[in-house]
Order: sequence, then structure tokens, then C-alpha cells
Amino acid sequence: MDSRSDPDRWALSSPMDAVDETFAALVRANRHLRPRVGNPDEMKSNRLIRTLDLLKFRVTDPEPGIPESILGGVITALNEEAVVSAALANKGGINLAHTYEAFGPKMLGAVRQEVIFAENCVRAGRPQNWLSVPVVMTSHTWENGKNEHSHQDPTFAEAMMGEVWPYSRVVFPADFNTAAAVTAGLYQTRGQIWTLVVPKAAVIPDLFTPAEAQQMFNDGALRLPWAGYRADEAKVVLAAVGAYQLMEVLRASRGLREREVPHEVVYLLEPAKLKELAPGKAAWVVVTHTRRHVIHGLLSPLLGNAPLAVLGYRNEGGTLDTPGMLMVNGCTWAHAVQAAGRLCEIPQDVLLSAAEVAALSGECSPQGTLIPTQDGAGV
Repeated sequence: MDSRSDPDRWALSSPMDAVDETFAALVRANRHLRPRVGNPDEMKSNRLIRTLDLLKFRVTDPEPGIPESILGGVITALNEEAVVSAALANKGGINLAHTYEAFGPKMLGAVRQEVIFAENCVRAGRPQNWLSVPVVMTSHTWENGKNEHSHQDPTFAEAMMGEVWPYSRVVFPADFNTAAAVTAGLYQTRGQIWTLVVPKAAVIPDLFTPAEAQQMFNDGALRLPWAGYRADEAKVVLAAVGAYQLMEVLRASRGLREREVPHEVVYLLEPAKLKELAPGKAAWVVVTHTRRHVIHGLLSPLLGNAPLAVLGYRNEGGTLDTPGMLMVNGCTWAHAVQAAGRLCEIPQDVLLSAAEVAALSGECSPQGTLIPTQDGAGV
């Protein structure tokens, strides 16, 4: 069995480190391109440390010992629309903008106009030649419990998935290698706005090889041959959109495998890119970073009559850690197993223990049963 299917053997890192390393390397390798980074506030908190050390904050009066310069490439203001506009305006250079995900909507007006303009230019026979621009959403909905519900909002990615593809591209890197492949690959495109929804915490398992990450970037999705059980006979497909969601799906897969339920596992990196999913007769259970209706709307036409259940953010939040956020939004591995059982008409008590069913129904605490305790107990 591939070690990647065993959570106890996962090596962990931060996908934002991959974005940082890759962007800094691209800037060094392309000295002829003027770099611009739109930064609304938390540069180091968002793990763009190498980028900051390389480009420095632009200021009028640099302080000694601080990464500042009158020629700095990092444009900082407590105004998301202003800083993303600084990046978007640098059409002859190489650019990146980032923010806490919950404040992405403040960038939406300016970014959406760029998408519309790029599309209209192509329709007029004048395709845009500027390097595509990533807008990185990090410190995101599922990992921002310390700042309560105000910092938990996936609206930006949802809205950008509603814009015309390929002028608006929305991706959810699953791990370090996926984030590196996306960051390098997007700069090979022209005239597009890329939304990257990237975890920053160094708790994301390194699940994909560089080759697999590149394949996922090219195709928009990847079937995981090392996960699942008797995939060629699958009754259900477990799919994830988002890194934390993939961890839950893999734990759900382990539960189905222990009960010998044939299934396969898929990661959806760029849901809007998918043109076909070869639905067959298998039911689909998707656990997504976003609100459920967005992914349901994208996938249901592709799946035809195949049963589909989507679990996603349902506006439940607060000062919760990531497992707590997954629990209150109905997105844990146990919720995925429960949904699979419902679609496949398998009784709940066949797939889940009495304690797990009680935790799902709110009759007892999920700690140690559905989600880990501080000492690591539980699934």
C-alpha cells in the first residue's frame, strides 16, 4: 500500500512556502521584468518572506534593518483594491497580489474589470500579451479561527469561478508541489487572472509528486490511484476541492476501505476547467472549500444522472480551529462517509460506529471520535 494513504506517515509543509519560493525564483531569473507585489498588510504572516526580502517594501524613508527601499517592489496600503490595482497596472512586468481570503471581495471590482477587458480584447482580435497575474487568497476560511467569523469567507473564489474561463482561472493547490506547479505554470499564460486559494499553515501533507502536480495543473483534476478501494468497481467517487478537504476525503476513503466499499478518490484542482468526468454509474461525494452550491452547479451538468452530494462551507464559523470548522460545517470525513452511504443506499450503522453516529447527530462531543483531540486521539 502507498504510504500516502496513511495519515500517520504524512510529511507536512506549507503550500504558501512553495508560492513564495517559486515567485522569488522567477523574479531572480527574469531581471528584465519589473516586479510588483500588491500587499494589503500581512506579508510575513502570509509566508511571502523570501519575496519580501528580495523586493522590499516601497517607502519614502527606509528604516535601517527593515526590508524597505525607495525602489521597493512591494506596494503596501491598507486598501485591497489599491494594492491589487498596483499589480494589475504593471502590464510590462511580473506581478502578484495576495490577501487574507475574507478580504478578497474588496479586490473583486478591479479584478473583474480586468477579466472583462481581456475577454473583450480577444473577441476584438487583440489578445492581451501581459503575463497573467495571480491573486493569492491565503490565511483562509478554514484556518482563520482566531479572528472569528469576519475572517471566514470564500466569496472571492466563488465569484471568480462565475467569470468567463479562461480569462478567470480559479485553482485550489492541494500541497507544496501543487502550489509550485501552479505558480510556475500560470506565468506561462497571458492575459489571465488566476485566483489561488492556498493554505498557509505548515500542516498540509505532501501528497503529490512534481510529475503528478504538473499533470493536475494540465488537466484540472487527478484521480488518485494510491487511494480508494477496488476503484474499477467503484460505487462512489470521493472528490475534494481544497487541501483540508482532501485530508478529510482521504480519511473517509480509509473508512470505506475498512468496510470494503468499492470507491475511488479524485482531487479537483480547477473545477471550472473540467469538461467531462466520465460519470458512469458511480455516485459522487464532493467536499469543497467553497459553499456547496457553486461546485454543485459546475459538476452536476457533467455528471448527468449520477447521484451527487456536495459538502461545503455553510456560513458556520467563529473562534474554532480547522477540525472545529470542518465539524460545524458538516465537512468532516464522517459526514463524507455518511453522504456516501446515503447515495449508495448503505445503512448508516454499517459504515459508522454507534459513537460516530452519536457525534454526527450532536448527541455527544465529536472530540476524540470524529476529530482529533490535543493529544492526537481519535481519527
